Amino acid sequence: MTAEETTLLRHTLTQVAPLSDAAWNDVQPLFRGRMLAAGDYFAQAGEHPTELAFVVEGALRSFYRTDEGNEYNKTFFTRGTFVGALAGLIQNTETYINLQALEASRLLVTDYRTFTALYNRHHDLERIARRVIEIEWVKKEHRELRLVLCSAEERYVYFREEHPDLELRIPQYHIASYLGITPVALSRIRRRMVQDGPSERQQIPRTS
Repeated sequence: MTAEETTLLRHTLTQVAPLSDAAWNDVQPLFRGRMLAAGDYFAQAGEHPTELAFVVEGALRSFYRTDEGNEYNKTFFTRGTFVGALAGLIQNTETYINLQALEASRLLVTDYRTFTALYNRHHDLERIARRVIEIEWVKKEHRELRLVLCSAEERYVYFREEHPDLELRIPQYHIASYLGITPVALSRIRRRMVQDGPSERQQIPRTS
């Protein structure tokens, strides 16, 4: 890892919960840099995932693909976030989601089992991992609430707040899929907001 990557990873971990020097000294060597080109997969449905990653640069999406080939975006991962096929990792089963780079991305990757083996030695590391999972669970719940309670325009406003520069970096159809609307509907929303400004929205909690 470069000095910048080391600083970013440790800062992100300690923002979640305190991390001892001893735990950090054991964790740091487990991570290795990996580059993904746009379109490359970090994990694919049907695989048994074994790795967890931290995003240094770039953007990835998690998505489901139906038997008919339709894709539905679930989450975006950008700088300073952890990415992994969590259910498959925890249950040691095949995953049903795909994790794909939307642009050239640099990751710090570690073997999940090797990482979690440190929990018994460093309880502060286990606490951080638990908090990260809790935070992701809250994000998932809030997103599901918004899909039910908020209009498409309100969901778009929340997306822009939580990923302020992402819509300039990825194709609009990926954003439309994430919002649960068509690209045509998204274009209409963006056009109307340019003309009239955003309307009032439901006060669903932010996820960040």
